Amino acid sequence: MLPFLTILMSVWYIWKGRPKVAIGWWMVTMVVYIIWFAYHITSELNLSF
Repeated sequence: MLPFLTILMSVWYIWKGRPKVAIGWWMVTMVVYIIWFAYHITSELNLSF
């Protein structure tokens, strides 16, 4: 949900004509994805119960 909201903020600022702020929100989205990927790459995958 969080990446969706940060991308939505980026699109909103693109529509408002503020590309620098939109790039900032895009960078926040990338940081969220990197943290999310790092967590899931290093966590144990439990497939059986």
